[in-house]
Amino acid sequence: MEPSHVSHPNFYDFLNRMRRPAAADLVRSIKSFVISFPFQTSNAEHDGNKVQDFLTIMETTIKEHPLWAHATYEEIDSAIEGLEKYIMTKLFTHTFASSSEDAKLDLEISEKICLLQHFIKPDHLDVPRVFQNEASWLANPPQLHSNLKFVQLYRKHSKLVSEVEYYLTNLISAKTFITNINASSLSMDESEFHRNMQLARLASEITVNEPSGTFQLSEGSPPIVRNKYIYVEGNGYPFMEAEARDLRLEDVQQLLGLYKQVVTKYRKLSEALRQLSIDENQLLNNHQRQDMKEKIEQQLEQAGNSGGTR
Repeated sequence: MEPSHVSHPNFYDFLNRMRRPAAADLVRSIKSFVISFPFQTSNAEHDGNKVQDFLTIMETTIKEHPLWAHATYEEIDSAIEGLEKYIMTKLFTHTFASSSEDAKLDLEISEKICLLQHFIKPDHLDVPRVFQNEASWLANPPQLHSNLKFVQLYRKHSKLVSEVEYYLTNLISAKTFITNINASSLSMDESEFHRNMQLARLASEITVNEPSGTFQLSEGSPPIVRNKYIYVEGNGYPFMEAEARDLRLEDVQQLLGLYKQVVTKYRKLSEALRQLSIDENQLLNNHQRQDMKEKIEQQLEQAGNSGGTR
């Protein structure tokens, strides 16, 4: 067993080593790459290749550098991981969700998940009951498309293998499935699917009254700025990170508005679900009545046949 006092190299070990005078040449190369990166024409695929090429070159350089003489594989690997973390932190604003198309896809996927959550159940996806977890149905990962794209392009490719590759592939498949989902994907009647989607859209509409007037906030609405906070349906929770001591007197009115949003949305969702339940019960009762009618007719027919043979 490895002694408990042995510490594994981490990001801070990399930073500390890069502060040594002997690392001056490495620091110059890294700074040069980070500074020149934003000045190139933005193209996600091209940018991803540039990062991958730089990491490959630097891996060779680090292995041959005096600072890592006699270093273990683990120490070299930790240094490359530290380098990747450092440069991608510096380049994050230029590489993550860097195009309007990315933002558009993120919003579309988030909105679709929000609608599907209103009526899709594990049974619709043939998930065995033993694996069903309703709590997971509430997970709507923000910027799902941009996160997956970022990992695919900028995570060192040699790390996207084995178990990691398996999970990433599953996530990408799930995103594609959600993007293209329709009635046939769920073995659901076409009209029922569209009716459920319409009910979900109605449940997602919110009307908020403010002193400045009335405005409509619904799925897909552009951001609406109020007192420096931004409301975006599905994403805007302006006070989630706040502490009580951070609140001002004027924030009380805004919090009351947000509370009314939550209550209004809950009531509309409850009504939509209640209506959906009524419709399903009516459909079930109709089927039951039809089955009963058919059984009675069969019994009458059998009785008539029996009487005719006597």
